[in-house]
Amino acid sequence: MIDALTLEKLEEILKYSLINHLPFFAYRLPNSEIIEIGIQRDLNLLKFGDFTELVEKEGFVMTPFDTSGNHSKWFMRKDLSFNSKRIDDSELSKLKLIKNKLEYSEIKDNSETEEKDYFSQIAKFLGSIDGKDLQKVILSRILNEQWDSKNNKAALFTQLCMSYPHAFVSFISLPGQCLWMGASPEILLKSSGKSVKTVALAGTLPVLNSDLDSICWGQKEIDEQAFVSDYIESVFKANKIDHFKKKGPFTVQAGQIAHLKTEYKIDQELSFKLKAKMISTLHPTPAVCGLPKQKALDIIKAIEGHDREYYAGYLGPIHKNGDLALYVNLRSMKITENQLSLFVGGGITKDSIPQKEWDETQHKAQTLLSVIKAKNHSR
Repeated sequence: MIDALTLEKLEEILKYSLINHLPFFAYRLPNSEIIEIGIQRDLNLLKFGDFTELVEKEGFVMTPFDTSGNHSKWFMRKDLSFNSKRIDDSELSKLKLIKNKLEYSEIKDNSETEEKDYFSQIAKFLGSIDGKDLQKVILSRILNEQWDSKNNKAALFTQLCMSYPHAFVSFISLPGQCLWMGASPEILLKSSGKSVKTVALAGTLPVLNSDLDSICWGQKEIDEQAFVSDYIESVFKANKIDHFKKKGPFTVQAGQIAHLKTEYKIDQELSFKLKAKMISTLHPTPAVCGLPKQKALDIIKAIEGHDREYYAGYLGPIHKNGDLALYVNLRSMKITENQLSLFVGGGITKDSIPQKEWDETQHKAQTLLSVIKAKNHSR
């Protein structure tokens, strides 16, 4: 447990960075009590194309859902670093000497998805899905919450860290480009030494009580999860990875909802080039895009009605030794001056019932909404 004084110091660091337009990343890994903050001194953000360009770099990546679209893939350096175990006074002194001037900001408000538009879009999706040539497509929508710009964004981040200990909680500022916060349940790829992990996470039901064993999964959710598992295993096969450990599917809780999850572990050291190839092949996974991937992506672009931007992209820290921890940017929101835009989605298959899909997105939104409303109420 992080003490109140340390949390206050971390929040002050983040607030200073926001006011003075310093690029930063703050995160807490799942099941960890350590909050990490990395700050880049200047506004010279690095755009990258292929992940291999980041070999031996130390910092953080932030990538969009559609890597061929209008939004760039970013890398941030870690010029200054702080964490909840140790806040170095000399680093704090260096921080207070840095101020950037921001000439222009591209961060714009988003329009909320109307219910009638969502149902119209889902009808078009269902008209395209035959279960053979197109098995599954993910439909997302946007919910907006009004947010006073004077409110403490840093405190909202630390509250998310406290509320969701099993999630990857993040707060990312790329001045002039984007400001995002979230609590993701899903690993894209995690590598530490000779261990590489990924997961298949799909299927969603509300948690009505603490007994996860009482959850009864329907065929639609079981099929959704199998689509993702099959795809991950096909990526392994394509990259000649024949030996891996598989656990699941089993039920896990993420906030107010439950998912079916299968864990994969490769007990061998992979080259950075191979990890980069796997990342580009895995993203976007069927859990956030659909199957077949390109056909699903084309339909999303044609029908969905909004730009996902960095929602359902991937983000996370990378290290000089090749270790990395990349997560899918789910249960996340874009922050503008007076608005929080929550992006939520669900898998549409031929068996989908539109009202249930709408309800599922409502449940997913509660991950962030419950904390936002609690913070607003406390004022």
